[in-house]
Amino acid sequence: MARFRVAVTDYVFTDLEPEKEILAEVGAELVAGQSESKDDCIEIVTAADAVLNTYFGPIDAEVMDAMPDCRIIVRYGVGVDTIDIAAATQRGIMVANVPDYCIDEVSDQAVAMTVALLRKLPQADRMVRAENWALADLKPMSRLNVLTIGIIGMGRIGRAIATKLAPFTPHLIYHDPYVEAGALPNLTAVELDELYRTADAIIVQAPSTPQTQQMLNDDAFAAMQRSPVIVNCARGDLIDTDALVAALEQGQVSGAGLDVIEGTPPLPPEHPILGFDNVILTPHSAWFSADALHTLQRFGAMEVARVLRGEGPKHLLNPEVLE
Repeated sequence: MARFRVAVTDYVFTDLEPEKEILAEVGAELVAGQSESKDDCIEIVTAADAVLNTYFGPIDAEVMDAMPDCRIIVRYGVGVDTIDIAAATQRGIMVANVPDYCIDEVSDQAVAMTVALLRKLPQADRMVRAENWALADLKPMSRLNVLTIGIIGMGRIGRAIATKLAPFTPHLIYHDPYVEAGALPNLTAVELDELYRTADAIIVQAPSTPQTQQMLNDDAFAAMQRSPVIVNCARGDLIDTDALVAALEQGQVSGAGLDVIEGTPPLPPEHPILGFDNVILTPHSAWFSADALHTLQRFGAMEVARVLRGEGPKHLLNPEVLE
């Protein structure tokens, strides 16, 4: 008989063999489902010692009360919007995520979008397909090494983006109120209004919090003096989409690369963001690769295994629970 019961509320993987292999080492049985309702979720997690969660939510107090012996809930991914962390803390349940499984993938895509937009590759591609070879239609265009690129949010991915952009331009600035002054000696820290005012490209890589939601809004776009390109491979609600559409129409920004967008996909076919030649849209795929998927499964299961062995998780999000 298994010592522990580990529940998977929902998943997007082909199979759960990596989890089974890792959790078998601590004597855990894996119980998986595809929750479509709270009742589904409660049925899956009942009496669980640990939970792995992908997209279904909220994992709230009602769900947690069905698993009084649960030690940890791990989110397959970086964001933990699906989990009520306060409710978990009240019940002595640790919450962890997997923030280090797709750093290369997301930073690669953010850099690729930025360079493509600054070099106006989407417009150039459409021109050639329309038998238009007039370079005048791509003006103005500057060398990358004279442009200033601003990064909002200097966590693991933000720092990887900066490293990968360094060969393109020495003019890298960033804003992150949680990074101590001098912690990134090769980069220039600036206030947000200065970043908006001076950047030729702005990459948003911040978490979604009450303070950052719709941080790129009408006021922010109005402050952008260089008509920058905007890239978001982080969270859709960081950008007010209606304000971005207006900024594109008015020339306050010269292009956008969006791997995420406000609201729930799919976009309605009449959505105005779909009508711009200078916008790149991808289906929240910046994190994706076969390697990232495998790493995500293993790292998520390893966090659970650590806790079931009596150790602490690597990426504990509510350390106060230990008190």
